[in-house]
Amino acid sequence: MMNRLLGGAAASTCPAGGLPTLHAQAFPMLAPAMISQAAPYGEEISVPAGHVLLNSGDLEAAFYVVLDGYVEVFESDAAGAMHSLLMHRDSEFTGSLDLFTDRPNAVTVRADSTTRLLRVSRASLARLVLDERAVAEILLRAFILRRVGYLRHRPYGGAILRSTSPSGQPDSVLDLAVIGGGPAGLAAASYAASEGLHTVLVGGALSCTKSPVTEALPGFPGTITGLCGGGLLRRAEDQTRRFGSQVLPVRTASAFDSTCYPYRVWLDDGSVIEARSLIVATGMQEDGSAVAGANTAWLDGCLDTDDWGFIHTGREAAGSMQARAYESSQPGVFAVGAVRAGSVKHVLAGIAEGSAAVRVVHRFLDASAH
Repeated sequence: MMNRLLGGAAASTCPAGGLPTLHAQAFPMLAPAMISQAAPYGEEISVPAGHVLLNSGDLEAAFYVVLDGYVEVFESDAAGAMHSLLMHRDSEFTGSLDLFTDRPNAVTVRADSTTRLLRVSRASLARLVLDERAVAEILLRAFILRRVGYLRHRPYGGAILRSTSPSGQPDSVLDLAVIGGGPAGLAAASYAASEGLHTVLVGGALSCTKSPVTEALPGFPGTITGLCGGGLLRRAEDQTRRFGSQVLPVRTASAFDSTCYPYRVWLDDGSVIEARSLIVATGMQEDGSAVAGANTAWLDGCLDTDDWGFIHTGREAAGSMQARAYESSQPGVFAVGAVRAGSVKHVLAGIAEGSAAVRVVHRFLDASAH
């Protein structure tokens, strides 16, 4: 029998109806000065009670800051019934990592009263995140925490752990190992864990250390260490463990064995993890010259790369005319973010690639299971 993973952590109650909310860091309020910074990127609107701002399943989406009133978030179950997830109030904001991807809306958002809002389109939100660093750090922290945590309070069920042995017990072999704790890696691990894949995120240099790597990813608010401030990775670790996954923020990958399956990855402490699929999101590093190369030395030539170590994927990968999107020359090994040859090297592109690759991982695992 498959193990069903349910959340169970402290929730707060909003004043308009007693709906459960996630950790306060996932639903912070924007200070008036930050709302003023965001205002030029959007338009102020007023909507009546019952007005639907976003429909589940639609591709059109926007980011909303509640200026005055209440906005309720709903999710549909398999039968189409709507279930309330949470309520946003004055100075709180809607949205998740889905705003930076091509995924359809996962939720429906509706005004619960006559409500005044700041509406920011997806395109304008991308400019806001790149231009207003103080605002961007709050938004990105909240979006990542929402992704790894929102299933905890779903009123019906939760994610299903995919890796099980014939006896029904969790399998020691992981569905997915994500190597690299930058924006692409965090997004990939968040989506994978919340969608039921038995996942580990190996952090490393991109996670919590100051290094030239942090400057090699233009467009990121402040530095990559900004996502570690305030214990983000500790909270992400707590959340993903509730899905049967784990985060190793201070470990780095030291070697990869592509000759056996499941694949094996050695870590810098001598431990070994086994996984049926791998997402490489280790970013870039300076080599002492003006050229930044990919952080792929630990792969020891197992994957097809360009002259700077960036990993070829899809049809660009040698010998892989049938490779899926983001898939390297090794079946089931994917590359996303700055480490991928031909990628756009900034945070929003990394988040989009990390989340999109998880859908391809599902397809690979389904195919390999048969």
